[in-house]
Amino acid sequence: ERSEELQMVVVCGKNKEVQKALTERAWGSNLDVHVKGFVANMDEWMIAADCLVTKAGPGTIAEATIVGLPTMLSAFLPGQEAGNVGYVVDGGFGAFEREPRKIAGTVASWL
Repeated sequence: ERSEELQMVVVCGKNKEVQKALTERAWGSNLDVHVKGFVANMDEWMIAADCLVTKAGPGTIAEATIVGLPTMLSAFLPGQEAGNVGYVVDGGFGAFEREPRKIAGTVASWL
């Protein structure tokens, strides 16, 4: 377990249900969590971030690539986003994992 305080920003977009659930969730004492809805300045959030956890949407991947942001992919839409997983993993700037504990372990190793 890490001793320093960590910060996590979760951008939920227009998904109010997820935003509410994550806002109300009890997080660990060494984790400072900020839950946001839709943000118009996603580029600024990415520049400030150490890594990104997202689904394999092409726009998000492109933005992360531009700013050199390590990217953990946790899901993809079959067909239209499946090829994006290989692009990120084979390109060496991210990983793909579905299991939350494995995602957390990989992200922790990047930090």
